[in-house]
Amino acid sequence: MQRVEVGLVGADDSLVDFYAAVFEMEKLPAIKAGPGIVHRLQGPGVVIKVMVPSDPPAPAPAVEPFYATSGLRYLTIYEADLDAMLERALARGGRVRHGPMEIGPGVRIVVLADPSGNVLEVVGGAP
Repeated sequence: MQRVEVGLVGADDSLVDFYAAVFEMEKLPAIKAGPGIVHRLQGPGVVIKVMVPSDPPAPAPAVEPFYATSGLRYLTIYEADLDAMLERALARGGRVRHGPMEIGPGVRIVVLADPSGNVLEVVGGAP
């Protein structure tokens, strides 16, 4: 395997802006691709793609708790400064689902939902 890129679908560019700002990712040039535009965001060790279709998609049905259905349900992102990331996320429409909580000596997690409801487990203090 050479690499893995994660793809999300958004109704507009707001999801692109959320990930770029909250996780301090670099916006790569957008690509026109069939039904819309693919935005690519790059951070250390990851590329997140956000497809924005020309015809806005319907919102996905909410599932509570997020682990109540099978399939790809969340992303895990490691952050050096969990508190600063959380502040940025909340300021841009993110919502806390669980935590922040300590899961080991010096290791904390928070489970967030991005503005589209995608679930993120963010880990701080892990080696």
